[in-house]
Amino acid sequence: PDGWTMPVCEIATKVGDAYRYFWEPQGEGEGFGFDGVLLESAPPRRAVTTEHMTGTDYPSTTNEMTLTPVTGGTLLSIVITYPSAEVRDMVLATGMTDGMEMSYARLEAEVLGGA
Repeated sequence: PDGWTMPVCEIATKVGDAYRYFWEPQGEGEGFGFDGVLLESAPPRRAVTTEHMTGTDYPSTTNEMTLTPVTGGTLLSIVITYPSAEVRDMVLATGMTDGMEMSYARLEAEVLGGA
């Protein structure tokens, strides 16, 4: 989102590869990141990964991302499978969905701004 940078963006390109992302605030505060492994890949339309919040003992999730062509663009869908409803509720209480929405809006602006 605005006010944050992403100094670490290590992408997995083959099944079994690890990835790592890390964000830092431009002002005060702590950064956060995620790491995981690419489990399935069907470029350019689908990827399944594990995801773990770096520096925590939270259990990993399994994330399925699909990209579907639609009129005027691409529909991005992400299904996150949590190990339990309790973990899901804990994560949702952090405001994670707001941060994701802001990040995707920023990405869209960057991509369309370069078009």
